[in-house]
Amino acid sequence: MKRKVIFFSLIYLFLMSVNIQASEIKQIYEVSLPVVNQQRQIRGAAFEQALVEVSIRVSGNSVTPALIDLKQATRMVRQYRYKAMSQAEIDAYVEKFGSQVPPKYTLWIQFDDGKVKQLLRNNALPIWGYQRPDVLVWLAVKDGRNRYLLKKSDKSQIKDALIAEARRRGLPLVWPEYDAQDKKAVKFIDVWGEFWGPVKRASKRYPANAIILGRMNWARGSWQVNWSLLMEDQTESWQLSSLDLDVLMGNGIGVATDHISSRFAVFADSKNKGELLVRVSDLNNVKKYADASHYLSSLAPVKNVYAIEVNQFQVDFHIELIGDENDLKRIIALGKVLVPDTRAELKSAPPLKEASAPNQPESEQPASDKKTLETGHKPHESILRYRLNG
Repeated sequence: MKRKVIFFSLIYLFLMSVNIQASEIKQIYEVSLPVVNQQRQIRGAAFEQALVEVSIRVSGNSVTPALIDLKQATRMVRQYRYKAMSQAEIDAYVEKFGSQVPPKYTLWIQFDDGKVKQLLRNNALPIWGYQRPDVLVWLAVKDGRNRYLLKKSDKSQIKDALIAEARRRGLPLVWPEYDAQDKKAVKFIDVWGEFWGPVKRASKRYPANAIILGRMNWARGSWQVNWSLLMEDQTESWQLSSLDLDVLMGNGIGVATDHISSRFAVFADSKNKGELLVRVSDLNNVKKYADASHYLSSLAPVKNVYAIEVNQFQVDFHIELIGDENDLKRIIALGKVLVPDTRAELKSAPPLKEASAPNQPESEQPASDKKTLETGHKPHESILRYRLNG
């Protein structure tokens, strides 16, 4: 009984923790758009445009809107609200886009995450979860006689355009400090010439899972950018010429995001559905338990997760998958929240008592038919062992 009281107390505190953290992850399903009025027709068109953005962000694939029925957008909206734009915001919009009919409101839209995911699954499209790789950007720019590497502290239209597109695609960026330590390790010519040796050495100090390298040059009345992406020791390269910074930066982030998501997004396949047990050690307080539970539930291959055994040394989580075990391992390795626990299990609390069938002595009950008291699930054949990182 005491074990059960502790278990359900932890569950209650976990739910409270999830509510606190929810605002950090709901933004994937949120969009703000300028609109000229609050008429139903305009709002419906805005819903469809917002679904374009959200479907790309959640799937990680830029071609997704062409493969889904955008007319379903209205029934997928959870909530929306209008906010009157200030005159300064209206003027800035008109100056940037040259609109003949200036907007008057910003329409904030939040989609139902479950409905969006189901729409993607129904169309055999992938789902990219909340856990995404940090991407370090090295961008070398030649602007006439000026040449420089963009760094974290810089204020730049080029950088702003890149950041805006990364936010739209849900790709977290990291910018180099380019301080004395960086300048000693990597020079402008190293980035410009795509010499990956010095770039990789300089990048080791940053918490990044991938590197975008850009070479941006103004020549003959136009910008040309050569992009390269390094991830898991494999490179992809492409280039584009344009006068429009938004187009150039959108291309760089867009192509890179498509490549990255193809590695980490998960396809829901009935053949891959399964269950497994993840044992997480060193969860010696409620906050750590809540962090681990919330983290596991946020992973794209995970359909459902709940604890089936809690003790002072570890927690066993039952995981229902929509991907496969390799998807789960790969994304956990990406996140760095959990690390494999290779330590010998020297400490082990007694397992939960198994329930016997009615009127049948426990000693006579077949082991394969025994089920745990709390869950009713048969014992797992294999266990993935992790511990909290740090």
